[in-house]
Amino acid sequence: MRCIIPAAGRGTRMRPHTNTKPKALLSLGNKPLISHIIDSIIEANIKDIILIVGYEKDKLINFIKSNYKKTCNFTFIEQKDRRGLGHAIYTANEFLDGEPVVIALGDSLYENSFSLMLNEYNKFPNWSGAITVKSVSNPQAYGIVNTHEKSKEVKQLIEKPENPTSSLAITGVYIIRDSLELKNALQELVTSNQIGSGGEIQLTDALQAMVDKGLILGAIDSGRWFDCGKKEALLAAHKYVLDKNKKSSVESELNNTILIPPIAIQPDCDISDSIIGPYVSIDKGTAIKKAIISSSIIGSGSQIYNTSIHDSLIGDEVKLIGKGHDLNIGDHSKVQFL
Repeated sequence: MRCIIPAAGRGTRMRPHTNTKPKALLSLGNKPLISHIIDSIIEANIKDIILIVGYEKDKLINFIKSNYKKTCNFTFIEQKDRRGLGHAIYTANEFLDGEPVVIALGDSLYENSFSLMLNEYNKFPNWSGAITVKSVSNPQAYGIVNTHEKSKEVKQLIEKPENPTSSLAITGVYIIRDSLELKNALQELVTSNQIGSGGEIQLTDALQAMVDKGLILGAIDSGRWFDCGKKEALLAAHKYVLDKNKKSSVESELNNTILIPPIAIQPDCDISDSIIGPYVSIDKGTAIKKAIISSSIIGSGSQIYNTSIHDSLIGDEVKLIGKGHDLNIGDHSKVQFL
């Protein structure tokens, strides 16, 4: 079984943090988002991974090669013309050759592991594929599925409907038993340029074509789901990851500092006279003095002095030096004191 991870997007909802790095490299706990995804895939005994890259592709490729070259077989495919998720998956069509495939979005985190999802899927050998779902309060913002009455089998898939008839949102993991069927459906959309919701070629439309053909797709629960393409969800996922780790990780020496777990502090940090936590991660080489920080993600090589921050994302090489309201904030930054 293979896994395809689409991670080519610009991550515009996460600017300014994605101005200089791909969304998949945003930090969660003590490692980037993409590492959480890949580690869960490896736990499911999938070692053949195809990564669809695009924006800031070299940074993502270099990170993967530096950290996973001995654990997985990676293939990198560039999506030069970004025409939607369906188009992204079709760029890897040479790997849709009939072998089973898992598709996992490169910006989402799940409570249920890929192993649990696959175990649930394997209970239904008559299914040609499965889609992970979760009930949400705003289904119009997502692709949704309608299932047959008293069944997990999918009747209809609709991308971002104005008047949704189901609350089951597609959460971004797709398991396909015969990947050649998916390839054929995507090929029809791409070659005939069938544009779907948002003016893009949608994977949802290809899956609907498979259902229309008579193939059976099932809906399985993803558990709690974090769409990390926006700040609030990224911070929620960050809290979830730190809670899941159970034990805080502190790899730097601290001076006159109070720690409130859970936290994750990388090496080579200079932290003194501060209160850190709960739910704080600090990347390597950051200096913090006389600060109070909670529920925040702090990048590498930053300097934070004489201030208090909460529910914040601080990027790499940031200087945040305050004295009362005496602040000097750089481009694309947002500072909010409550």
